[in-house]
Amino acid sequence: MKENANLNSAAKRIVVDWGSTNFRAKLVVDGEVVDQVQSADGIRLRGNRDFDEILNLHCGHWAEAHSDIPVIMSGMIGSREGWREIPYVAAPASVADLAAGLVAVPSQYFDSVVIVPGVRSDDAANGTTDVMRGEETQVIGLLESIPTGPPVTICLPGTHSKWIVCRDGRIDRFRTWLTGEAFDRLTHESLIAGTGGEVELDSPAFSRGLALADTEGGLLHHLFLGRTEMLTGRIKPTELRSLISGLLIGHELREARAFAEGTVFLVGDSPAAAATAKGMAFIGLTANRIVADTHLAGVLAIEAARK
Repeated sequence: MKENANLNSAAKRIVVDWGSTNFRAKLVVDGEVVDQVQSADGIRLRGNRDFDEILNLHCGHWAEAHSDIPVIMSGMIGSREGWREIPYVAAPASVADLAAGLVAVPSQYFDSVVIVPGVRSDDAANGTTDVMRGEETQVIGLLESIPTGPPVTICLPGTHSKWIVCRDGRIDRFRTWLTGEAFDRLTHESLIAGTGGEVELDSPAFSRGLALADTEGGLLHHLFLGRTEMLTGRIKPTELRSLISGLLIGHELREARAFAEGTVFLVGDSPAAAATAKGMAFIGLTANRIVADTHLAGVLAIEAARK
């Protein structure tokens, strides 16, 4: 870890991305990451341990080396199951709105700990509400690097895939698809694809799933076809998971394409992002691929807007 005794606390900060299953923290000095740590201490895996103690376990040595260093956190740590439930900011939401929603929490180990609020998107026509926690920092980070003007759509694939329409530098509206979690549930001990092999994006079965998603019948019917495709010999049993992946991503893309506006940005370098990129190419949906981590840029922008 790099040290510089002449840096004051304002030039240093600890940035934490604390989700359901993972804890990620970075020591940032003058905007540069000089040290980082990652663990499986997500909020659902902490047992009976105190959040403040977990934070100190992973980041306490940074606070000892850099006195008065502030901590800024985002993600599910601000949820009902987290350190404290932080109220959502209603969309349309700007970086200034998120900065105004920052909430400080007490800590016995750190002088300043604040949590970034999530964002809620209310659909008055349908009487529904969608929410995000953590993704808003990624979106703000990306918006910092692209011109403000026409609307853009940011796709964040994963367990709960987000499609966020942004307008005039703000999070305007968004929708969530349960694609990743559905795949995980359907491919473990299910009759549909519980015994299939690994997902192969170049497999004909993956393309077959994408193609079936664009036919009549709906998702629930198409999912059952996953079994009959195997029973009839159209695909091998080891290709079942590839087919189901294609089906789920195909349905997400079919619906999200109608929801999106303007240029589409696909963010991430995860397997989910790679599969989504493959699906986009299959259906002819053009997207700009962003593999850089935009979380840190977003957190720093939100923190700066508070000052």
